[in-house]
Amino acid sequence: MIVLPDTKTFDSSIRLVQLVGGVTKVNMLKVCDKLDLYVSPNLKKDETARRVAQELLDSPIEILSNLNKQELQIIDEFVKGGANTYVVRKMRKTQYKLQKLYLVATYCDEENQEWHMLMPDELREALSSNYKFYLDLAEKGQKGPTAKQLRMMAAMKRIMGK
Repeated sequence: MIVLPDTKTFDSSIRLVQLVGGVTKVNMLKVCDKLDLYVSPNLKKDETARRVAQELLDSPIEILSNLNKQELQIIDEFVKGGANTYVVRKMRKTQYKLQKLYLVATYCDEENQEWHMLMPDELREALSSNYKFYLDLAEKGQKGPTAKQLRMMAAMKRIMGK
């Protein structure tokens, strides 16, 4: 989880590469493994951070298909709230996947036992066009297709000529 010192210093113009670059190279590559993305492990840390951030921005379906209903609702709040929106949730023992995958920065309000999460604008915009489909399915209690399944369906359509 990327922790912010306060909610005044940072706004959503923070770049995703800055969030991802704030963790170790090993943790960056773990994010790629969890989302079935590939970035070469042979790069320097700065280049790894840049490529991981670009892969995340280029693959919104990989992210969205791994989120549960609560996390998709958080995405919905970010999208509807626009720039500089902090989404507030009660602290809990386990982090949200959004925090584990370094997709949001979090201010921990110990006094009120709340997390104030901030998402970079570029990521919010990348997720905004596809999240509603996954949120609607989650609200119906259904699991959306993974990016791998979508690629397979597209390949089958090409092969079948439909």
